[in-house]
Amino acid sequence: MKISLQHTPLFLFLIPVFFVWHGFLENFGFVSPGNCLLLMVLYCGIAAVLYLLCLAFFRDQTRAALMASWFLSFYLFFGALHDFLKLHAAFLHRYSLILPLFLGSVVILSIYFSKSKSKFRLATRFINTLFLVYLLVDLSGIIWKTLRPPADMLTVYSPAETNKYTACADCTRPDIYFLLFDEYESTSSLQEQFHYENSDLDSFLVTHGFHIQRMSSSNYNFTPFSLASIMNMSYLQGIQFPNVVNVDDYGNCNVLIRNDEVIKFLSHQGYDIVNYSVFDLAGNPSPVEESFLPLSTKLITERTLLANLQKDIGWILYTGKLKLPWVLKKNLYLTFENNNKFMDLVKKESGKKSKRPRFVYAHFYLPHPPFFFDRRMNPKNEATVYHEYAGKPVQAYLDYLPYTNRKVEELIGIIQQNTHDSAVIVFMGDHGFRYADQTIPGSFNFRNQNAVYFPGKDYRLLYDSISGVNQFRVIFNQIFHQQLPLLKDSVIFLRDKK
Repeated sequence: MKISLQHTPLFLFLIPVFFVWHGFLENFGFVSPGNCLLLMVLYCGIAAVLYLLCLAFFRDQTRAALMASWFLSFYLFFGALHDFLKLHAAFLHRYSLILPLFLGSVVILSIYFSKSKSKFRLATRFINTLFLVYLLVDLSGIIWKTLRPPADMLTVYSPAETNKYTACADCTRPDIYFLLFDEYESTSSLQEQFHYENSDLDSFLVTHGFHIQRMSSSNYNFTPFSLASIMNMSYLQGIQFPNVVNVDDYGNCNVLIRNDEVIKFLSHQGYDIVNYSVFDLAGNPSPVEESFLPLSTKLITERTLLANLQKDIGWILYTGKLKLPWVLKKNLYLTFENNNKFMDLVKKESGKKSKRPRFVYAHFYLPHPPFFFDRRMNPKNEATVYHEYAGKPVQAYLDYLPYTNRKVEELIGIIQQNTHDSAVIVFMGDHGFRYADQTIPGSFNFRNQNAVYFPGKDYRLLYDSISGVNQFRVIFNQIFHQQLPLLKDSVIFLRDKK
């Protein structure tokens, strides 16, 4: 066995096996062994292809395996490396530095492997042994969790802090539907800014038992920041320059959303978390852009280089100077498909019977551009959709509201019908309409739709000027008899780095 560890580069396949194995342990209970096996086969196949390519260059099995493993390790463990550098290295985490540094390391290693006369037996034995030990440690963890599973199996979530929340043994624990309609401005703001009459929607909501917070506001004017503050019930720390928010700020928001306080609290209360959005939640990845791999494997693959690139800088392919028209077009109509997909999924979810209460989060890019329909709810042609997406004309936004309202009313009506009015429904915009006209006061960017339905119709804790950070504080105080203090309602205006 000792000779085998010295001469055979087992690590070429131990690395992808460990990556998947460790991901399975981290997401125990959410990814099936069969799906992990499929992922292992895929990554081992990629390892074999990389090895053959390197073998053609180096003409030596050990050197080829070492170089292929270097490529593979950077790709698979990029997420962990990137997060580490964010915390401990001031600038090295930037893509503009870390990617060139990696390419430089490839050049240096290639020269070294080509000129060195070493057999690399010590390195082979060390790396083989290291990953075998890693696999044994993770195997122990898997066996432990299999024999002693947590009571609720939601091992992705850290328990809610006991000093922050109080127990509620007699709470009814209704299903909660969090319906976020992106960039939906409040009725009062629409009237005040554009003299647009949207009172029919308010009448529908009041008739169906909702309480409307007419002067509600978001705390931030960009979706990831607003959502992160809503779902963590707090203002965001670490935004050093609000006037030049960058890729890293957006990436931090994704982390905050994935492991947010709302799902931690609700999972601790025994809720199943259902995610119908473009954002990943811990244990519940976004169901969009599915590949041939099962959806649950995203919990493991989201740590790879490709996943991080797509999440952090993929937007440059359809915005700004580097945009690719065909990528933009695909992205625009993917939005339309996702809206319809999420609508159908929420409707079906509301008709299901479950022994456990559910928190259903659905995120719709409505009335957010692209604007697919006119004011008579007729579909627009591709050229118009493309043109208006870039310019964001106010009239196109207003003309899209009738279609949006029809979808809102249809969805809420079906949820209430299927749940017999027993579910809590939160209908919100994440912020107001962001228009290109700089003469309009930026304060209107924050004026969002906000209406809540409680089965008992006790709305005493809600108040008209509530902001996102207090939304779930009030809801949890009402439903679960918590004593969460309310924060000062403020707004933070953000601007993207040019």
